[in-house]
Amino acid sequence: MRFKSWSERRQYSKKKRQEKHLQRPTLPDGTKLITFPIQDGDGDCNGQNSKKEWIMNPNGKSYVCILHEYVQHALKKQPTYKFTELENAATPYAAAVSINDMQYGLGYGTSKKQAKSEAARATLELLIPEMRSKITADSKTGGSSASKAQDQDLSFFDEIKIEDPRVAEFCTKTTEPSPHDILLTCLQRNFGLGEMKISYKGHTLKHQKNEFTMTVGKHTATVICKNKRDGKQRASQAILQALHPHITSWGSLLRLYGNRSAKTFKEKKLEEQEITLLQSKAAVNSPNFAILDKLKLELKKLKEKRDAIKPIGEFTPYDNEHLPTLSSSNLKDVDL
Repeated sequence: MRFKSWSERRQYSKKKRQEKHLQRPTLPDGTKLITFPIQDGDGDCNGQNSKKEWIMNPNGKSYVCILHEYVQHALKKQPTYKFTELENAATPYAAAVSINDMQYGLGYGTSKKQAKSEAARATLELLIPEMRSKITADSKTGGSSASKAQDQDLSFFDEIKIEDPRVAEFCTKTTEPSPHDILLTCLQRNFGLGEMKISYKGHTLKHQKNEFTMTVGKHTATVICKNKRDGKQRASQAILQALHPHITSWGSLLRLYGNRSAKTFKEKKLEEQEITLLQSKAAVNSPNFAILDKLKLELKKLKEKRDAIKPIGEFTPYDNEHLPTLSSSNLKDVDL
């Protein structure tokens, strides 16, 4: 096109840009995008030092789809699921999500698909704090008031980083377990009793400061602290961050290993009452088969727990004098 002056050309170009901007596609109303930094393969977050980010639209997607999209793009990992069958008529299936050999969310349901979805939902609440508001909005009718109250209690810790030096003080004031207690619970659940040994080492520095070093397996953390007690908690926070590089807030660790992750006193009391009620089912001059069945079930669970930590074989040393020798005559008798 030809123009009489430069001003006409500028006006025409400006008008075309405005028309192009109006024709640009827009997202529907109510769409909430989630932006999170991309981590490398070792779990290091590049959100502060790098501009690598991933934008995800969770609307219209299942919890399993959102979890896989987040883990694959942001963490460069692949989630795995472990299914178990429970002797419970209401929720006979359970699923657990593991990322980098660390267990995160648990889910229960009437089918494996539902258990998988619930496990993915619980994992998303731990990995993406922004998803918790969407999940809560989606389950307004299904969630109980007690669980909502517990989530509100821990919302304060969602804004606190795992290695924040104020974590131990906040946990003491809110009667939450200390970072060292959280670390012990984490090691017991993921590695078993006695599998991971914790070693401590500290020495005094100048200006009334101390250096405290904690080693757990292949992870080592060294912190500068006021005293041994403070160093123990600070080092535990650093080890927990190394074990869970995909979690950023202390609130997620409390949901994973805190008091609410284990059975409450009320739940234990209900289990005791169930056993007490079985005594009323006994008949005259005959054994109580209800209690015997309950005992058989508990012994079966105990056997499965012991078999899970049982060694696969025994090591028997031999002397060189008693070792059998192989020759061409007896080689054919050896079972290769």
